[in-house]
Amino acid sequence: MKVKNKNALVYGLSVSGEWAVKLLNKLGANVYVYDDDKEIYKNKNLTNCFLVQNFDENAVKGLDFVIVSPSIDKDNPILKIIDKEKIRVYSEIEFASLYCKNILAVTGTNGKTTTVELITAILNTKYNAIACGNIGYPLSRAVLENKHAIKVVEVSSFMLEHAQEFHPYIATVLNVEPDHLVRHKTYDEYFKLKRSIFSNLSSTDYAVVNLDKNIHPNKNAMTITYSQTHSADVYLKNGYIYLHQRQLIAINKLKMKGKHNIQNIMCAICFANIMKVPDSDIVKTLLAFTPDEFRCQFVGKVENVTFINDSKSTNIASCLACVEAVRGAIILLVGGSFKGLDYTELFKKLPHKVKSLVAFGEIADSLIEANNNSFPITACSNLSKAFDYAVSIAKSGDSVVLSPASASYDEFKNYKERGRAFNIKVQEYEHQKK
Repeated sequence: MKVKNKNALVYGLSVSGEWAVKLLNKLGANVYVYDDDKEIYKNKNLTNCFLVQNFDENAVKGLDFVIVSPSIDKDNPILKIIDKEKIRVYSEIEFASLYCKNILAVTGTNGKTTTVELITAILNTKYNAIACGNIGYPLSRAVLENKHAIKVVEVSSFMLEHAQEFHPYIATVLNVEPDHLVRHKTYDEYFKLKRSIFSNLSSTDYAVVNLDKNIHPNKNAMTITYSQTHSADVYLKNGYIYLHQRQLIAINKLKMKGKHNIQNIMCAICFANIMKVPDSDIVKTLLAFTPDEFRCQFVGKVENVTFINDSKSTNIASCLACVEAVRGAIILLVGGSFKGLDYTELFKKLPHKVKSLVAFGEIADSLIEANNNSFPITACSNLSKAFDYAVSIAKSGDSVVLSPASASYDEFKNYKERGRAFNIKVQEYEHQKK
């Protein structure tokens, strides 16, 4: 796509928006920038672009196309003005994808980051590969800084809202569970967006299909399948993962634990097999790989109480996956900001090894109501107080598990800040007990 001397607007100065500006500059476009928060202009080092101060119908005149940040809701009134003028809108990931080949794309509700990082690590035994997309390293940046690398892209549902031409070589949907319903309104709409990652696959592309979730492509792409319970190209049998009937690796040798991580590993094996990575390199990487920080992370043990940090859990399914992976009695810390989820589903599916829950943050009262006396539960105003209460009732052999099943924005900037806060509390508690 030739954009030299074209008039392009970047709407939303998130990290992806900032790098979209830089890519447009490199391509010779005339770049306009708008953000609803004008204070952000002061904090960005932007050059060779015009900062739009006020946006109205006159501001769209002469524009050839718009690149929109994933943070901008599709019902945004400014996008409605743009749509009325029939101006083409691209997501940052779609636009950047027009300038690179060898895109390997991963979406799903849970496990995206782990799977992307695992695929990248395996591919780097044979190729030059880079993890990018929804992990804080935008595809636009990867195009500029790592032009010839294979791009292993984490793709969110927000990014797929304006991605009509996004065309990976290999794509997968790991799973789809209720999430982001405030933004997407219904589960069906959310599912449709996730599955749209397959929309542009051709007969020479690949769809990696999780048979346990039964999410198939709507195009005639080539497929490779994996399953923990069904016959597939990659499957589980007697404690071993097999690839095309070849015994590959024993799951008890892996540092990554839990069925959710077995799913992620099997998916990564499918990608590696398509890319013709030798079995020996796949196994070597799997044996060395450690899970993403704040994803069912072992933090420490104090007076025989184990502390697990699963701050990356922002929905019900991810919380349940973490709880399943933890052995023994659990005191579970859940809570955070409102996402529109039905938490009665959490309490229906929680195992009875959860001996007590501590609800905190904005949704604490909603959690108490959804629990409906199913489990002992106590409400606290914030994470710090929830931690203090949890350790006050913990007994030898228990695990105190932070798996919030919600976003962090009521108290923290993101799940990483929440995770660091939990780890600090563990460190302080350990020091107190010495």
